[in-house]
Order: sequence, then structure tokens, then C-alpha cells
Amino acid sequence: MSKKADYTKTALQYNKRYRDTQFEKYRIMLSGLNLSGKILDHGCGTGLLSEFLKRDDLVGCDSSAGMLKVRGSGDLTNVEKLPYEDNQFDRVLSFSVLMNCKNPEKAILEIKRVLKPKGTIVCTFLKAFESKLKPMIAKNFTVKLETTCGEDTGLILEPKSVKQY
Repeated sequence: MSKKADYTKTALQYNKRYRDTQFEKYRIMLSGLNLSGKILDHGCGTGLLSEFLKRDDLVGCDSSAGMLKVRGSGDLTNVEKLPYEDNQFDRVLSFSVLMNCKNPEKAILEIKRVLKPKGTIVCTFLKAFESKLKPMIAKNFTVKLETTCGEDTGLILEPKSVKQY
């Protein structure tokens, strides 16, 4: 069974199982962070991040129709091929998504594409995926903060500056 099918199958139980764990990640990673501007909830699932932030203006996308149905809205899409314009978002928040992608490097490049040049990314992934994901991330982003979020690694990132000649 695919990850998408797994998430669709468990969508109705997701919040009960993972709400506290996800809220703890949000608390650790978003405390004191400027969350102004247009925000993409990359892999929004059932909408726990919107609930935590008490905001209904986040643009949400997910590959699971079942998760989006629980959320009540969002763009059903492949998170490795986002349907958004270049440089559209001030912030991209991607909690526990990259480790579930078939091609995480494509997802990282898509995040970079839709993020404004001075934007911020917050992402988390299981520590077991650090050796695979961190080199891909480091090619495109500067790590502003790295921290532990329970069993996850949490990163706050900014796009690497392009040198002017």
C-alpha cells in the first residue's frame, strides 16, 4: 500500500492519534517565528497546523484526498509538483512530509521555487532520515536553526543567496 493510500485510510483517526505530537512540534518550531505573509502548509493533512495557529488563511496542499476531506479544504496535489506560481509564498511549513516523498529532492526544489527569495521554510522529519535529507536540503538552503522535536529533526531554513557578478 502506498503512503497516500495509508494516509487516506487513516485520515479519520489521524487527529486523535497524532494531534498532541504534532502540536508539540509546532510549539517547538514556530515559537517566536514571524508568521506574517502568505503561508503554504506543505502536506497539510487534516489541518492540524491551521488549528494550532488558529488561522484559516493558510494555503494547504496534500496528496491524500481523505486527509483533505477531514480538513475541509486544500489543494489535492503531488507535493513534489506544486500547482503554485514561482515566488508566491513568504513561508513554507512542511511538517513530517519530506520523508514520505518518493523523490524528496523534487519536493525540496518545488518548495524553493514557490518560496519568495527572502522567505522562510520550517520543516521536520524523522531523525532516521537525516543522512538522506540534510544533504539535499543543504544544496538549496541555509540552515538558520536545527533542533530536536521529539523523534524528529526540525530545521528553519532560508534560500541560499545567489551571488551577483
